[in-house]
Amino acid sequence: MDGIDAVFRSIEQIAVSVEHGGTRAFETVGGRDLADFGMIQIPSYPRPTATLLSAVSACLEARGRTGFADAGISAPTKLYQSVRLTLAGVPVPETHYLPRSVLRDRYRELADRLGVPFVLKALSASCGRFNYLVAGEGEFRSLVEEPCHAPLMFLAQRYIPNNGTFRLLVFGDDVPVVMHRCNTDGGHLTNTARGGHATLFEPDTFDEEVKSMAVHAASIMGNTVAGVNVVQHREERTWHVLEVTPSPALVTGAFVDEKLDAYAAYLRRASGTASAVVGSR
Repeated sequence: MDGIDAVFRSIEQIAVSVEHGGTRAFETVGGRDLADFGMIQIPSYPRPTATLLSAVSACLEARGRTGFADAGISAPTKLYQSVRLTLAGVPVPETHYLPRSVLRDRYRELADRLGVPFVLKALSASCGRFNYLVAGEGEFRSLVEEPCHAPLMFLAQRYIPNNGTFRLLVFGDDVPVVMHRCNTDGGHLTNTARGGHATLFEPDTFDEEVKSMAVHAASIMGNTVAGVNVVQHREERTWHVLEVTPSPALVTGAFVDEKLDAYAAYLRRASGTASAVVGSR
């Protein structure tokens, strides 16, 4: 039509950046922000396309673009979480998603933005799987080109130097369990599924602002029960949310008794009764 500039892009030509308290979804051919278009239509989204579109939708909604229906696009990926949390003012590490078609050649750009080393991790993996600390271009290309990684969509994220991470269990508006996790082999992964060592912290003495941030993060993601992973920068002392999980491993991992006791107390408060059933130990 005269006066209408129609642009067609595949999912392999869409990228997302989360940085400096803002988000941006853009097409990689011309570099145009998707919010600059008057209308955005998604005629189809076969798997695994839908894992990215929830994040794109959130970026556009924040810029006043609600033109395309995203019903059914609700995959709670790490990128979607980063977008939603950032738009709500919750600090998360700077994060960039680039399609695989251009990712292998963008090491220098990512290194300039994120610093070195930076984290490269799969969009939808959990428990530390496919999560790497990248220190050089050769290592980066090797990971991106690894045949077993071909089905994966990767995020690049700023690495936060730390003395371990914290898992805060959120039950409603309360944080009754705080666990410090560190890796004794010097690696960057601290979750217990990857060899991390967990220590209980007294929740009443833990930073109240960080606990409030965890409750807020869980609420943003629509979770009344959640495990929120946070990390403090070793030098700058700033806090960042790494992940919100609605399945916080209550009956597995470290300190099962303490986690179930806290969960039972939450259920009693929520139900207004003196007893609650939480399953077998």
